Order: sequence, then C-alpha cells, then structure tokens
Amino acid sequence: MRPAQPDGSSVNGHPTSTKYQTEDSVEVKLSFVRYDATELVFEVEIGNDSKRPVLIEPASFFYAPIDTAVALRPSAQPMLPRIAAINPETRLKTLTANLETEAAKAEKVSWFEIATTVTQVAESVASIKKKETEAQVVEREERHASTNAYFANQREQHAQNADDLYNQHQSSQSVLLRTAKLPSGEYVSGQVNFPRTDTARRLRFVLFYNERPVTFDFNQTPEKVSYSPMGELVQAH
Repeated sequence: MRPAQPDGSSVNGHPTSTKYQTEDSVEVKLSFVRYDATELVFEVEIGNDSKRPVLIEPASFFYAPIDTAVALRPSAQPMLPRIAAINPETRLKTLTANLETEAAKAEKVSWFEIATTVTQVAESVASIKKKETEAQVVEREERHASTNAYFANQREQHAQNADDLYNQHQSSQSVLLRTAKLPSGEYVSGQVNFPRTDTARRLRFVLFYNERPVTFDFNQTPEKVSYSPMGELVQAH
C-alpha cells in the first residue's frame, strides 16, 4: 500500500501524501501504517494555519475501491461504494463495555459455582455417614479440587482479559484520531482504521475538515497472506 503520489515527508518510515488547501490554509497528510487482520491502519496529520478552528470528525472519513483507468479519468467516475472509517468513539465505548464485563466476571462468583459448591458440601456431609474406601475419599477430594481450580482459572482468565482490554483502551485513546475542533496555529495527528479490502488495486480516501473533502489515492498490490489464530500476520509472499 503506497500513495499514488507520495509528495510529503515520511511518517515513521511510511511514504506520505500531502494536500495543502490554500483557500483555508489547512494541510492534510495521509500515510499507510499497516495491515491488521481485518483492518487498514492509516496515520492522519492535520495542520491548521488558518485564523479559525477547524472541525475534524474521523467517523466521516471513508474510502472507495476504484479501477485504475477510472481513477485517471475523474470525469467518468461512477458512483462508488463507500467504506466508512471505524468510528473511534464507538470503538472506545465497546472496549469500555467489554472491560467492565470482564472485570465483573473476574470478581463475581457465578450462580453455577455457588450451586456446585453447595453440591460439594452436601456430598462431603453425606460421605460422613457412608463407609467410603480410601480410594473413594481421594477421588472425591480430587474431583472437588479440580472443579474449584476450574472456577479459579475462569476468574483468572477474565482478569487477564480485563487487563488486555484496559491496555487496548489506553493505547487506543493515545493513538486514535478523535473528533475535535483544532485551534488556529495547531496540528493534530492520529491513527484512523478502515475495514480491510485486499482485492482493489487503487483505493480513494476522502477525509474531511469542516465538512470539506480532501481526496487521496493509494495503490495496493494484492498479496497472499497467512494469519495466526490471534489474527497476527505470520507470512506474506
């Protein structure tokens, strides 16, 4: 994935496409960062040299897969499918909700665990009146211990999930481009995620400030890739 016209300074080693809107004195840079399993990750930088704030709403950004021939003839451009950017506020809210759910499960004793504990106590009390063999006593105690360990592991897993979600939330807050009014004389940068498309050889990205569109074209060379069960790229050829 590379800009069709790389004409800006690189961002973290990635070629950048830059558009300076002279009528508004606003500069917009777009660079490709990486492929995730189901997403395209881009870096956006917007500098405001105007005398008034500009509104930035990443959720309004989108791209359209286009044919190279059509891209060279904008006047012949047909209606294109729009693939909207992933709303950063929605992503953060989802992470927060999932974090709260996992944290609650890590601390809460489920009704199933309570019922199982009651059953274990009843079984242990009943065993007093029975003439259990040593092997039966060992089997019962090991079974109870195994069941208790299962519930403890479940809570530990939920606690780990909560930790992972917390880290994701903190990272997303720091790297995602958020909705904001950018003051005069300042700039902002952050990542914008889009649903992934592999087959199109050219993608046309449309970013907005003050509802004014700024267009960038990127060329893509489709590749065969493999992923681990966790969704991480492990091979490309």
